[in-house]
Amino acid sequence: MDKLSIHNEDEAIELLKKIVEGYDIGEAGLIEFVSWPKFVIHIKGTDFDGTIPTRIMPTLLDLQKEVHRVYCIATYGDENLRRLTKKDREQLELMVKINKGSSIFETLLQDPVLKILKDAADKMTPAQLTATIIIFGLSVTSILFWKYWLNKRVKEKELDQTVALSRLEKEKMEVIQRAMEQFPSGRIASEGFNNVRDDLLTKLKTTDNLEISTEYAEAEGSAESVNISGQQAGRLTQVTRERAVEKMIKGEFFLRSADFSRPEGVRVVVESISDNYAFGADVPLGVLEDTQIESLKNNSWNKQNIKMDVLVKELHGRYTSAKIISVGNRNQP
Repeated sequence: MDKLSIHNEDEAIELLKKIVEGYDIGEAGLIEFVSWPKFVIHIKGTDFDGTIPTRIMPTLLDLQKEVHRVYCIATYGDENLRRLTKKDREQLELMVKINKGSSIFETLLQDPVLKILKDAADKMTPAQLTATIIIFGLSVTSILFWKYWLNKRVKEKELDQTVALSRLEKEKMEVIQRAMEQFPSGRIASEGFNNVRDDLLTKLKTTDNLEISTEYAEAEGSAESVNISGQQAGRLTQVTRERAVEKMIKGEFFLRSADFSRPEGVRVVVESISDNYAFGADVPLGVLEDTQIESLKNNSWNKQNIKMDVLVKELHGRYTSAKIISVGNRNQP
């Protein structure tokens, strides 16, 4: 069987389609990648005129980390980067080309991809290995993946700035999604780069502009590209503040301590008998009857369990506030 050469995105997707449809590609070593995949971004801004802001460096390091991660997935079957040897890291190292006023960052992933093909050949089937590498390469370099990710983020943030996909792009995405369903390792390999995208957008200032393209000609920019302004990036990456959920909990508690000296009300520390979760709670003035306050005092002295109704606010599995609404005796129903 003749060697198959992949020079660009279209050839990669065409081979991926054949693999999904059951095409026998022979040995993984018969696949070669020529000048593809190539990661290219163009950032414009006052900080990108002959200089490279250090805030951009972590994104490039994260890209290197994703290459390491895919190598470990393909070669060792897991994402443990500690498996990498010094030689592995040297051979997987990315070289970033910076030109045009230090605003265009270009990284060719060809050599790391070929190393993955070689070293993982006996760990995956040729189809599985090739599909995994192609999906990863597309996720890093394809404008299509950027559009797909941007639309997903827009939907999550409920923004009105959808990026349109052509009919051909939709067909390509369908092929990729079918491949990720058939080869889960490809989906896992591609997912990590979403964090790199997100991180890159958080590094942009409002006056910056990010352009993603597969190639850059001598002339400015490319006809096929995606542009994201710093203001758009801010909206896409803005963290929505999560709110605590208010709810009533009822149960039996152990009273660890109680402070009756506070003028604004009693402060207690209790431990839930059901799950041993301890938390502080307030007893606001005027909420409990005198008999209930007396019950609290007795239990703080006797170190006995007590039934209580507590109004709490919960966030990430922790109570951010708690107020005791009712106190009963242990033997009460």
